[in-house]
Amino acid sequence: MEVYREILPESYLLILADEVPASPREEALDWALRRAARSGKSSVWIDCSHLTHLPPDAAELLTFYYHKLHKHGMSLVLCHLSGEVRAELEALAPVLHPPIVDTLLDAEHYCHQLQAEQRQAS
Repeated sequence: MEVYREILPESYLLILADEVPASPREEALDWALRRAARSGKSSVWIDCSHLTHLPPDAAELLTFYYHKLHKHGMSLVLCHLSGEVRAELEALAPVLHPPIVDTLLDAEHYCHQLQAEQRQAS
C-alpha cells in the first residue's frame, strides 16, 4: 500500500492507494499513522478513494490508531471507501472500526461536531 500525506490547517490527511508492484512498503500505513498521531492536529482523515482492497492487518491497525487517538482527544475518520473495502473492513472489525463517512467534507463536519460535543461535556 502506498500512503500519501497532506497536512491541512486543522487535520492530517492520509491518502491510501493500492501498492505499486515495484515498491512494497508493508509498514507504510503504520509509519504514516504514527506521524499523524504526533502531528498535533485534532483529527486524521484517511481517504481510501484509490484503494481497491484492504491489505492484511490494515483493519486492525486502523482500529488500534482510532482508539489510541480517541484517548488523546483526537479523531480518525475514513472516507471514500469503495463497497469492497467497506465490506472487508466491516468483516474484519465489525464493531471496532473507525467512523466511515462519504467525503472529506463529511469528515470535516464529523470532526467539528465531535469537538463541539467534547467541549460541551467538559
